[in-house]
Amino acid sequence: MAGYFEQFVAFGTDIVGLERLMRFVQSIFSILTFYPALIPMLLSNQPPTIHKSSELAMLELSGHLNMTRRAIRLFWCLGSFQSGWNAYLAPEKGIETWLSILADTLFGLFGFTESITLPDLLHVKHLSIFGFDEAVRIDGQSQGLWLAALVCSALGSGISIFRAYAHRAVPETGSGFGAGEDEKSVKGGEKKAMAAAEKRKQEREAAAKEASRKMSGLTRKFLAEVLDIVIPAWSSGLADIDLGTVSIAMFFSTVLTGYAVWERCGQEINSRRA
Repeated sequence: MAGYFEQFVAFGTDIVGLERLMRFVQSIFSILTFYPALIPMLLSNQPPTIHKSSELAMLELSGHLNMTRRAIRLFWCLGSFQSGWNAYLAPEKGIETWLSILADTLFGLFGFTESITLPDLLHVKHLSIFGFDEAVRIDGQSQGLWLAALVCSALGSGISIFRAYAHRAVPETGSGFGAGEDEKSVKGGEKKAMAAAEKRKQEREAAAKEASRKMSGLTRKFLAEVLDIVIPAWSSGLADIDLGTVSIAMFFSTVLTGYAVWERCGQEINSRRA
């Protein structure tokens, strides 16, 4: 098994893991700046002037982290388009596949909009494509793409979860083939039958464990998407939600999606050792 430090190194050097880590810190800063009463609790030994300056610093750092994350995601839109295209080329497509194709396409369009407005939003002198005001307007309108993508993805995840529950194999009674055979005297061919039965039992247990892991991943993905819907719903003005609630939703969705990357990093380490 991968050690925590080794897994954290893999997580921190993974491009997706690094982006999730920055989002996690950004969400904490956002929560603290919207609920400044929490700051004195964390800095109880510091004077009130430090509390106020810390609040302003966290607000500014939150903005810098957001821009840094957008720079990291500069070409992620290409991966979304490719994922949608690969799903489209699949020979058999259910409704969840079509929803995934639509979601990936919308994610790609949203990511492309983020990428082309980044130079203007960075406030770099003599570097402008649309102008700051126009970039802000385009960026605001792109939130609708993100919202639609999240809704399609959440629907697809929900359908996949429902199908997985509906098609679960009915567990066999007893402990598998050959249950109770250890109480009998087995010889020759019976020993081979017992070994084959034990192997089938282990395979079923491994398959059940893998199915459970995939179900947990799908459930976390669905919950994260539902939580993330709050962000573009708020930023696009479609829902009247206070920024504190948005920041809390961002915090928990980041934990859920970050755990998936953490789990993947651990599996990659274990596979290299095998």
